Amino acid sequence: MTARNIISSLNAPMIGKKVLIIDDDPYLRQLASMLFQRTGAEVYSASDALDGFIQFFVCSPSLIILDVIIPEVDGFEICRRIRQVSDIPIIMLTALDGEEDMVRGLKEGADDFLSKPFSPEILLARARAVLQRSQQGDGHSKNYDFDNGHLQIDIDNRRVLVNDKRLKLSPIEFRLLGFLTRHSGKVLTLEFILDNVWGSERMKNIGYVHVYMSHLRNKIEEDPKKPRYIQTIYGIGYRFER
Repeated sequence: MTARNIISSLNAPMIGKKVLIIDDDPYLRQLASMLFQRTGAEVYSASDALDGFIQFFVCSPSLIILDVIIPEVDGFEICRRIRQVSDIPIIMLTALDGEEDMVRGLKEGADDFLSKPFSPEILLARARAVLQRSQQGDGHSKNYDFDNGHLQIDIDNRRVLVNDKRLKLSPIEFRLLGFLTRHSGKVLTLEFILDNVWGSERMKNIGYVHVYMSHLRNKIEEDPKKPRYIQTIYGIGYRFER
């Protein structure tokens, strides 16, 4: 099946979305551009870090597809810099099928990680999923707000403050924290967290849960080694304590 035939079979609407593809492989940029354009998205592309940053600030994308191997500045560093100023969803791509790369990408703030080669269907499914999670983060009820003086969580306005200082959270970090607060006091299994935060389409990799719990602890806990809020229930999962 040709690339054009594959693309023509995919019709997931992404009208109104802007997708930025940062990859030094011209074939992948072309294929991914055609793929997202077919869904109705407005697509921008860059072959290096400098052009990627310029496109990021000029077009204000809804989603970034970012390769790990980029000339001069790698994808991890690009992701880290973007996370300093934005919580836009980021999917990282790599030709290396290593868990260390996945963990590092998530640690730098990526929302998802995809190993090459991958099918167009998988890339679109992941893109739709991270965009949906990002949008859902804006729609929770104020009944789930949390405020104990040290930690304040305003889910409606996507605001999390520690000692009155606003934190920068990625969309998946915010969605995970909101999910924990809504189920505070309850023991949540790793599989339950994975299904409800990452979605049923997600590969059943519980490593994602551990990595992001560590991220949240480092950001919200006074002492991440002795967590007050996010408690580990060994062999089962986690519990958020009010």
